[in-house]
Amino acid sequence: MTKRPGRPRWQLLADDLRQRITSGDYSPGDQLPAKTSLAEQWEVSVNTVERALTELRDEGLVETFHGLGSFVRSQPEPEAVEGELDEIRERLARLETQMEEVYSNLSLHHPSASSDTSIQEAG
Repeated sequence: MTKRPGRPRWQLLADDLRQRITSGDYSPGDQLPAKTSLAEQWEVSVNTVERALTELRDEGLVETFHGLGSFVRSQPEPEAVEGELDEIRERLARLETQMEEVYSNLSLHHPSASSDTSIQEAG
């Protein structure tokens, strides 16, 4: 393992595994090496390996099954993600309309979409 100053070893391990996943060395569905194997290979503790795997799980790259190990997750197709976002936007618009009606029925002023408290659309 090449040490780089300022980077914890779990981050270096996570970076290496992430790079191997994104480059296709590990494909969706592939099982990653066991924690003990990674610990030996990287000359780190199993806790360090667990921290790296937690990072990759949080990013949605890996999923772990108790007693089975960690596996590369299949990534959703961009079209599927965009379709889900469209559905969420439609539902949000319907909820906003319903909330405007509730505020109106209660003779309250509904916060406008241009207020500072509104949710800004990402990307």
